[in-house]
Amino acid sequence: MIYVIAIGTFQAITASLLLLTNKLRSKADGLLILLLFCIAAHLATKFYIFNFVNDGHVRYQMNTFIGFCYAPLLYLYAMKVKNEAFIPATRWYVFLPFILGAVGYLTVICVLSFSQEAGYAALNIYNNATTWTTVTFSAYCTLLAYNIARKHLQNRPQERRLIEWVAYLFWAIYLVALVFLFKRAQPGDMILCRALVYTCLLIVSVIIIRYKYAGLQTQIQIPAIKMEGEPVGSVESVNFLALTEPITSLTSVVPIPRKTSLSAADHQEILSKLDQYLRQTRLYTDADLNLDKLAASVGISKYHISEALNAFAEKSFYQFINEWRISHAIEKLQFMTSRNLPVNVLTIAFDCGFKAKSSFNQYFKKITGQTPTEYMRNLAGVV
Repeated sequence: MIYVIAIGTFQAITASLLLLTNKLRSKADGLLILLLFCIAAHLATKFYIFNFVNDGHVRYQMNTFIGFCYAPLLYLYAMKVKNEAFIPATRWYVFLPFILGAVGYLTVICVLSFSQEAGYAALNIYNNATTWTTVTFSAYCTLLAYNIARKHLQNRPQERRLIEWVAYLFWAIYLVALVFLFKRAQPGDMILCRALVYTCLLIVSVIIIRYKYAGLQTQIQIPAIKMEGEPVGSVESVNFLALTEPITSLTSVVPIPRKTSLSAADHQEILSKLDQYLRQTRLYTDADLNLDKLAASVGISKYHISEALNAFAEKSFYQFINEWRISHAIEKLQFMTSRNLPVNVLTIAFDCGFKAKSSFNQYFKKITGQTPTEYMRNLAGVV
């Protein structure tokens, strides 16, 4: 178990530092960094106890109050992803169990230093109270985070999956705690219990870094794609224009209307709103996105969107969305190549909203003039 704790501590510290130094992190990611630091502090404390504390009751039975932070931080992260204007400090009360747990933890330590018998009695009360609080309150906070991800983050698939996976691991911890609580486990059994818990925490660190650092959760800024001879936008870190060409060969799905009901200024305003909305939500990563869903999400008539795209931007809806997807893929490829991370083209294709690798390759070459492999080879030469 010592090895699990040591590896978990190192993994949590490494993950938090990588995410902290990631220039593409969002404001919500600060809560994940705090969660990783809490996991590192928790496991580091246990590493010290198992190596330098001789009292068996303290080594194998005493719960660590830091665990009360996990579920509230996941809940606040889900709230922040749902609404960027959300201020986590307004929900400070979710950390009351953590505060009370810290008071109880220090109280038990003080009592043990004066009286071993009284300390063991206090330790038993503390362990029962913290275990039940973890199973009830923490499980409830985890459920809140899970529900937010399922109901409100449909347009943020990567964040949704991250929250779901972490929630599953937290529930596994609560289930392990319940099993050993009802089993009335002996000190020897608690070694297995804690080994399972620490393994779950180690996996949480791996899951977070997989989604938030290794390219699965990079953030798109403005598409740097040259359209009909004019750039829509640019990304500072990537020189896309040298690798792109005008897209005139794509077939429009929706015909260009002969007469328009909106002015050119209206069309430009609609496209500006679409760009801002897609940049903030990354709804284009939804593989089942269609014109009706986009219109309902952004709050603009689908007929006005179609008219603005066809009459003003001179492109179809699916051409417009796939350009965003390819721009997102380019951002990911540049990010991962610059850090010598392994690249899975199929994973990137699915992550960007494509349902098949063939359609991803087709659009990628039409937009950049190169296949994904050729593009990565050129990037590697630059980096």
